[in-house]
Amino acid sequence: MASSNRVDYIEKVCTLQYDELLKENESALNEYADFCSTRQILSIFNFDNKRLHLFGSSMSTKQAEKRFFDLQNEILINNIKQRKIDDVLWWYETWDSTWQQYNLNISSDIEHHYKTNVSSILILNELGERVKIDFQKLEELYGTRIKRIRRSKVDPLQPIHWKLTPMNIERILLEHDSNEYNWVQENFDKKMKGHYTTLTSIERIQNMRLFKQFLILHEEYLHKYGQVNDGTMHYLYHGCPESAAKKIIERGFNRSYCGINGKFLLAHLIDGYSIT
Repeated sequence: MASSNRVDYIEKVCTLQYDELLKENESALNEYADFCSTRQILSIFNFDNKRLHLFGSSMSTKQAEKRFFDLQNEILINNIKQRKIDDVLWWYETWDSTWQQYNLNISSDIEHHYKTNVSSILILNELGERVKIDFQKLEELYGTRIKRIRRSKVDPLQPIHWKLTPMNIERILLEHDSNEYNWVQENFDKKMKGHYTTLTSIERIQNMRLFKQFLILHEEYLHKYGQVNDGTMHYLYHGCPESAAKKIIERGFNRSYCGINGKFLLAHLIDGYSIT
């Protein structure tokens, strides 16, 4: 008789984007192995093929995949902050309109030639294809295939948990079972429970320009009001139509509207979230 508590085990394969950095960071690898072990996940690193194989339950491997994504980001940003590697990344657009990083060696090679002001170069990409990089059109060409490319600079002030992206503004849909989603929902419910019927989604808003503005103001408030309550920082929730939300995400709050709908000053989008 089959057990009703049967767990379906799966294999999840992740790409090692920064394999050289990972190999140099044994403590991070050990920490990740412990993370997987406590969740009954077998993790196997294959540095030759630049792959991480995860074996475990569907839910556990999903958690391990997310943790590995965060770990790679942390290692990359820490190396950039320590000036061990270049802070410029090159990206190409994939078939589903998302952006994928070139590996660090290729990215470094592209950046080297970009700085020489040449119009184009030929390189081997990760697939072993000899492609043309057109710096004037910002395109990768292989036969009749054309991919858009982008250059981005990683800001050392960027929060480690943010997704690396070449876009200036990103809306990242949070997973319902993630710690970040749960933290936002719990904080939201402290003030708003009973005032809404259904919470359908939470997005993390990544706008580095607004985030840096917040850091400057926060430093001033800490100096003025002290460390109590983290410089009198509070989380407020502002209901508005989608059209207004898009403007807030792009530009922050317009303080010229202060007082129109109440005596509150909503100054800046912080590590913002869009809740619907």
